[in-house]
Amino acid sequence: MRRARPQRSVEQESDDFVSIETKSEYEAQVRVTCPDKTGLGSDITRTIFDFGLVTTKGDFATDGKWAFVLVTVMKQSAILNKAGNAGPGVNWMLLKQRLENLCPSKQSISTLSTLNLTSMTGAGGDSTNNLRDYEKQQKKMYILQVEVSDRVGLLHDVTQELWASELTVHRAHISTSPADTAVDLFYVTDEKNELPSETRVTEISTAVQRVAGRRVGGGTGSRGQGQGTGTPAGTGTPAWTAGGTQTCHVVITPAPSFVTQSPSASLARLFETNNSIGRVETASATQYTSATVSVDNLMSDKHTVFQIRTRDRKGLLYDVLRASKDLEVKVNYAKVVLKVDTAPKPKNDARPRPPEFGDDKSPNSNPHKAQTHLCEIDLFVGRCPNAREREYLCQRYKENVERPVSVQIMTGGLDETTTELRVIAPLDISGFTRPRVLLDVTEALRQLKVMVFKADILIDDNKPGDHGSGDGNHAHGSATGDASSDGYFGGGRGKLTRRQEVHRFLLTDAHGQPIASVRDRKVVVNRVLGVLLQ
Repeated sequence: MRRARPQRSVEQESDDFVSIETKSEYEAQVRVTCPDKTGLGSDITRTIFDFGLVTTKGDFATDGKWAFVLVTVMKQSAILNKAGNAGPGVNWMLLKQRLENLCPSKQSISTLSTLNLTSMTGAGGDSTNNLRDYEKQQKKMYILQVEVSDRVGLLHDVTQELWASELTVHRAHISTSPADTAVDLFYVTDEKNELPSETRVTEISTAVQRVAGRRVGGGTGSRGQGQGTGTPAGTGTPAWTAGGTQTCHVVITPAPSFVTQSPSASLARLFETNNSIGRVETASATQYTSATVSVDNLMSDKHTVFQIRTRDRKGLLYDVLRASKDLEVKVNYAKVVLKVDTAPKPKNDARPRPPEFGDDKSPNSNPHKAQTHLCEIDLFVGRCPNAREREYLCQRYKENVERPVSVQIMTGGLDETTTELRVIAPLDISGFTRPRVLLDVTEALRQLKVMVFKADILIDDNKPGDHGSGDGNHAHGSATGDASSDGYFGGGRGKLTRRQEVHRFLLTDAHGQPIASVRDRKVVVNRVLGVLLQ
């Protein structure tokens, strides 16, 4: 008997795959019913994560052809600041559009429902490259150049505005001239697919100029007489001046075709060599959350159930489903519940903190003190009779939940005038990067009043575990030996090289000096990780 379709609100069309029922400007119930495809759950949770939302309750189910997702999402700042200002409301219409773009068409049911890595690659094929080519939409890349006087928080403001303008930043190169002029290059794609139209260029340029050209503390904007570069391929825009003193130039140019390709191995190794200066310091172990992952093979004769219990944080559900996608684990049903943590706090949590580097006055800057929720995730996957496979999957889920990113700070940068910060996050098997890394890192640095002298983003084809991101494949060799041909380790995945996104920042304090104190460096790296995993 066919199940009746759930009722839709009046404004929703009957054929919509996505519907959103808003409860407030910060909370809503999201329903997605569409044809299933490989990694759909990971893609949906990635988009939710990208909007700064956390899942407070959710159900994911599939029958092999259709996927059903029902989640209650809420802006994280509204959870952490129930009595205060949670910031601007969520753009629910934009979220709906982004989710609809992920849904396959009805005509694709016959092909997507049977899609798997083995059938795509054939004998001796490369599953990673084939799946990436199949899933990832090829969009035209553009270079957006911003030139303006440098200030604290500039990179964060521009990054936030690019996201609000529906641009996806794939790479970035940030530099500061001796005259304190910031020259920022962003390699972006347009989610609205309207570039290079003149209207779209003007819309983006005006938005970026408005936030980049302002001085800290405000000021009204007025049009200046500056022009963009004179390159024939570039689209120059008039400068934007704030208070009659700040001038901002924005230029958008089509990127050469080669910039859409991954960096060569020699480039990645050169990048790593240049970074190996001084001693590497990492965040405190207490900044990472702990998780328990258990497996139940008795609850169902058709499923193996993985039960994950940990402190809630942004991107948690995405990290779990990304691991499932990377490990080729088909999740038939998933349930997410958020509960209030009633466990007593350790006594040492109450000790006062000393004043921190940068004189940051923001409240609840330590997310572990503000967060009081526990997240319980149950994954019902295909039956896994092999005990070694179950143990391996538990280990991998635990790694991805506890340490999804790695934050390192160097005792010296490229010279003695800067301090180098690195943030490493793994790409998923489709080549998609982790959302909000640049935005969260720059927010942490803004809180501490730390200046970014230079920054860049590279995709590094690294050996597993090179950067210590917690996403290495070191257990493949022991686990694959007893795996059956239709198990989780088929398709030649044992030889897969993990690809990572490396964010590098050369930092100075507000006075242009390197961060020389060990304590101050520890404050920076802990704050960055704290915001990333808040």
